[in-house]
Amino acid sequence: MDLKSIRIKNYRSIKDTGNIPLTDSLFILAGQNESGKSSILEALHSFQKNVSDADSLNFEMENEENKIQSISCTYSNLTNDFYDSIFSEIVGLINNVKPEYKEIEPNQLINIDKILNIKKFTITKSFDFSSNKLVLDIDVDNFFIDMIKVSINKFTSEVKNGDVIVKEEKQYIDIASYRKNIIEKLLKYLPEIILFNDFTTLLPDKLLLSDLKNENSKGFQAVRNLEKLLSTDFQKIASKKTAQKNSTAETESQNISVNFQEDWQQKIYDTNGVNIKFFIERNTSGQPEISFYIETKESQFLEPRKRSKGMIWFLSLWLELKAKENGHKLIFLFDEPGLHLHIKAHKDMLSVFHKLLDKGHQIIYSTHSPSLIETDYLHNIGLVINTINKGTLVEGLTTCKINTKNKTDALQPIAAAMGLDVSKNFSILNHKNVIVEGLSDFWYFKAMMKLLSIESSYVFIPGIGIKSSKINHLVSFCIGYGLEWLLIMDKGILPQKAINELTLSIFNNDAEEAEKKIKILSDEIENLFSVDDLKLVDSSIKEKPNKNCVQLVGQRRKIVFSKLFYQKVSNNEITKNDINITTIKNFKKIFEWIEKRFN
Repeated sequence: MDLKSIRIKNYRSIKDTGNIPLTDSLFILAGQNESGKSSILEALHSFQKNVSDADSLNFEMENEENKIQSISCTYSNLTNDFYDSIFSEIVGLINNVKPEYKEIEPNQLINIDKILNIKKFTITKSFDFSSNKLVLDIDVDNFFIDMIKVSINKFTSEVKNGDVIVKEEKQYIDIASYRKNIIEKLLKYLPEIILFNDFTTLLPDKLLLSDLKNENSKGFQAVRNLEKLLSTDFQKIASKKTAQKNSTAETESQNISVNFQEDWQQKIYDTNGVNIKFFIERNTSGQPEISFYIETKESQFLEPRKRSKGMIWFLSLWLELKAKENGHKLIFLFDEPGLHLHIKAHKDMLSVFHKLLDKGHQIIYSTHSPSLIETDYLHNIGLVINTINKGTLVEGLTTCKINTKNKTDALQPIAAAMGLDVSKNFSILNHKNVIVEGLSDFWYFKAMMKLLSIESSYVFIPGIGIKSSKINHLVSFCIGYGLEWLLIMDKGILPQKAINELTLSIFNNDAEEAEKKIKILSDEIENLFSVDDLKLVDSSIKEKPNKNCVQLVGQRRKIVFSKLFYQKVSNNEITKNDINITTIKNFKKIFEWIEKRFN
């Protein structure tokens, strides 16, 4: 089953997150430092472990009489095993009904249709720090009464009270205990949640063979993970004769190394040939000991501690994930993964993550690194914001009203990721180039070009604004390399100033010549759309008489909004028929101007 949403109350900076929908198997928590990203992950870890620390209680509750912290997880995509489990539990309880009450046929009392109609459920774990108790609950009060007829069947019992016989109605099965049994049964089917916040199980240099039984040994988990990838175990290898032992160790090392090189693509000495070696020999005390080495240059064996933190972190993480990937469904949590990794290695890590997703696992990770934000999956991003009145909140990019001051920092890594993403969508060395002010213009023009089925030999190049003559550098670059260029800017004071500068410096103050290469739009680009067009991206947008489309989108989310528009167009979620006819005319005129000027 899948974890579909979470809700956290009174955990550190969190007062009440409200319902946080996990929109896909991969979900990213993006936000600034101290926003509460780590608190969300640690709360889920507490849910898994059934324990919580009083220090994690929201600080505003210190003087409250009832100090209750709760974490709720909603699950869906229920399996056949889940339904079979409930059915068998019910049958087991019915069989425990005392014979003197009544003979009951289970199939007559179990409403199977109602059982199969359960599509999701929510488990809530509440930590009561006043009484130091953990309380489990399920979401719907009448969940079991509605589901199973046996829960409401009753019998009459006669009880003598002195000389008076009193008739009492009793249930065959106690609902409260039944409810408890079912909840405990459900817990066995929940996917395990594993948190990686600071990866401490790094591969050690050495480990005594006898320490493989001691979980507190340094590096124990990493060595155990590596052992799971072998076709045998270290104990059996150690028991072989010297020649066989060395041969087996070499073969197993090669197999692991080949698998690792598929995921580690960083080049060392112009190759990604990282070999993981291990040897089993007796130490100076005569005890069998496993030694580990990383070989990146032929015959140059270095202990893990002599390698970079990034490589050993990635290797240890890789061992952990590979050891678990083929087991039952897991939910992996990562708090700021890849801090020790080069930006190019982030791509390798994301590749490993996607392999886990392909095997049916789920991943939630926090980051403020643009290179770990995949802009092709913006619906999977939750903005984490710490507000003064409401504490930590999580909002989706496509559904929230992002245009508020305290969300600027949360959007920064996503906006930066847009810039990284743009580099994959254009080449500045194209023969014909249309320079636009910024990233939002870039995505809007790309989307409208696709909607209008325009095929051309030119590309759009985004600038970084026009203030302080920033756009002039791109124009100079095109001129210097003999490339054809046009410039399109929004209407405004700064664009007019930019035109005046360019007219003077490039066209010898000839305004007529400048007009052949530079176009000022009739308005800001968002105002070329209708409000109904904007609603295709964010359905919560409402037309307001005192606000234009630029204001409805909001300055702080222009880049993200435009990329979402482009994505929906690329995925055919928005088609030409959905767009206002006036909008289409506005952009057709621009594309006609571009074609005319280049031709």
